[in-house]
Formats: sequence, C-alpha cells, structure tokens
Amino acid sequence: MSCHKKENNTVNFEKKVFDDIFIPTVDSTLIDMRTYIGFQYSEKQRDSIQKDTLNRVVAFNTVNYMPPIDFSTGSTQKYKPANDSIWSFSLEKYNSSKYKFKNVSEQPFTDELTQWQKKYPKFSGSLSFSKIYFDETRKTGVFEVTYFCGSKCGVGYQVHIKKMKNKWKIIKVEHTWIS
Repeated sequence: MSCHKKENNTVNFEKKVFDDIFIPTVDSTLIDMRTYIGFQYSEKQRDSIQKDTLNRVVAFNTVNYMPPIDFSTGSTQKYKPANDSIWSFSLEKYNSSKYKFKNVSEQPFTDELTQWQKKYPKFSGSLSFSKIYFDETRKTGVFEVTYFCGSKCGVGYQVHIKKMKNKWKIIKVEHTWIS
C-alpha cells in the first residue's frame, strides 16, 4: 500500500471518529455566552435564555489543527495523531433544531464578536477542535477543544474518547484553561 493511500485511510478513519463525537463534544463543551458571567442580563433574562435551547448559533473553525506538542503530557497513555494531515469539514450535516453551525469566516471575527451577536440573537460563541490523537490500538483518543466568547472570554478542554460497541464515546472532559 502506498504512503498516500495509507494517509487517506487514516484521514478517513479520523473523520469517522470525528463524526461520532462531534455533537456530543459540542454538548459537553459549549457555553452559551449569553448566560456566561460578565454579560449584562438580568436573572430573569438568563433563566429564559437557559431554557431556550433550540437553534443556538455556533461559529466553528472548519479546519482541525495540531494541538500544542505537550497537550497530552498529563495523560498516562501515549497518544499520537493518526496522520499529519490537516483537513477541513462541512458543517451542514451537523445542523439540527438544537444547533445552527456557521463557518467562522462568515462574519468578521473581532475580539468581542459583536457582528455575530447582531446578526444572530442566539449566538452562543465559537468552537474549534484539534486533530484527534490516538493510542497505538486506536481504541482511545484525546483532542483539544477551544471555546471563544470574547477577548477576555474563553475556555479550553481536553476531551478523552473511547471506542465502545463500535461507536466512539466521550469518557472524560477536562478543563485545561480559562480566560
């Protein structure tokens, strides 16, 4: 098998895993910036927003990225990327009544995301996912998630996944930084 074909197989493998964990990861890491500390809403408004869980708009970086080299050093298992390819993906297949995903390039991405908030009243913030790093058996993995909600507003996560009954599941989400 040629190196190119092997790389395509590992990219396809990573994309399949990505499909399995995309929505559960968004559910586990997305903070609605409209209710996050520091935003000017009354308690009644925050309560109303928290109950309104449909059609939340999320800006998404549609290109995965290589996380910092030391991002998985706290882990007891040795992880490495399945390949060196950086690949992009389409958001349309993930849209649902719960989330409307938009490419970050759609609006100016300023420090305070005001253009996004004006255009989309249910704008919840921005997410990006790193490449997934796998153990040697490709039965467990880890990747980084970044949530951005303003110049001094963001959270980082390390998400641990495991293949169980032929489906990838999140087994742990760790906070790694906050701004």
